[in-house]
Amino acid sequence: MDTGGDTKTPGRHGEPDLDAIIGRALADLLARSHLMRPGSVATELARAARPLGVSAVQIYLADLQQRQLVPLVSDSSRAAEVPGKLAIGATLAGRAYQTVTIQSSRGGTGHQVWVPLVDGTERLGVLGLSVADAGATMMDRYRTLASLAGILIATKNHISDTYAYLQRSQEMALQAEMVWAFLPQRTFATGEVLVAASLEPAYEVGGDAYDYSLLGDHLHVSVFDALGHDLASGLLASVGLAACRSTRRAGGSLPAVMARADHAIASQFGDDRFVTALLCDLDMTSGLLSWIACGHPPPLLIRGNRTVKELDRPPQLPLGLGPMGERRGQTYYEAETVVPSTEKLEPGDRVLLYTDGVTEGRAADGTPFGIERLSDFIIRHSSAGLPLSETMRRLNRAIFDYQHGRLRDDATAILVEWQPGRTSGDLTP
Repeated sequence: MDTGGDTKTPGRHGEPDLDAIIGRALADLLARSHLMRPGSVATELARAARPLGVSAVQIYLADLQQRQLVPLVSDSSRAAEVPGKLAIGATLAGRAYQTVTIQSSRGGTGHQVWVPLVDGTERLGVLGLSVADAGATMMDRYRTLASLAGILIATKNHISDTYAYLQRSQEMALQAEMVWAFLPQRTFATGEVLVAASLEPAYEVGGDAYDYSLLGDHLHVSVFDALGHDLASGLLASVGLAACRSTRRAGGSLPAVMARADHAIASQFGDDRFVTALLCDLDMTSGLLSWIACGHPPPLLIRGNRTVKELDRPPQLPLGLGPMGERRGQTYYEAETVVPSTEKLEPGDRVLLYTDGVTEGRAADGTPFGIERLSDFIIRHSSAGLPLSETMRRLNRAIFDYQHGRLRDDATAILVEWQPGRTSGDLTP
């Protein structure tokens, strides 16, 4: 391979300077990435990794429901048609994905290494490497290779259907396609806060949506539940979400966000459509949580691995049914009359937002999933030392399995952890 220089560049003891060689190889890979096709990332990565003694490279992406790791293939194949898939819950590669840690095994004359692929803290899949050396120094280099691979995949994903097609095992309903297009990634973190979300049924979701956004020291988090489960429901949730974003990005407060969304929904859909919503703002410096519940279940506060309380306050009406909607001859909800509820968080506190499809989902005998089961699940899995993103992945599966895969309503949950001074130790490889 042409690395742009002499591969025999001497190191401290007259040996080849491997870091300089791989540095040039990665720089060359970045230069070529601008015109790189999405399906060629693994091939190009293998070329760049040869100086590291890597004999084979394979990229695996998590499917939409995060149950399997699907190998990236060059042709246009859907997940259900691709051989060689790896179960996330039953393989070493899956363990790397679950724990966001590098896993390795010895076989033949070398090692098989599995490095998690992340975009920020969003898990994309794993990078499989066949290597000669699995020592600590080389592991750091494999980590760098995986970081670059994650960046390339995330970048290419925005302008191609290649990865989305591969990650799906069935056709997606139109309303679900619309909602997923609006949603941010399922995991996000800074040194002060971590956000992780789950959403099911993935291919048929219609009325649920979630959102979060960072501006300065404030984190906005919201969850929406639109009436119905059809295309109109997806449009309803999307309008509510877009109205909130538009107001936020113009510097609007939580009451202003609520007022704009209420007006947008009422003016476009009339009396027979509405959206319940939970709109929250977290001051990441002080830990002050502010929220407005619009006909929606209240947030759940979890502190010290025990449920403290539901943050229950008198709710506002659902969005679209505000007392001063346009359909009643008025023009706007008076945002100034609405005072958000507040709660001072302590470091390590978790706040759970959810839709009623989570707690009201029923088992075969009619028993609802319930708030107690929900909070207990979060506490047990969080105390096991799992990344928050993995806890939410498992919650998603638990909700699905509890109803035997036949959800009667959309089920969305979003977990926020306020942990000032946190490191990324359990969020990145």
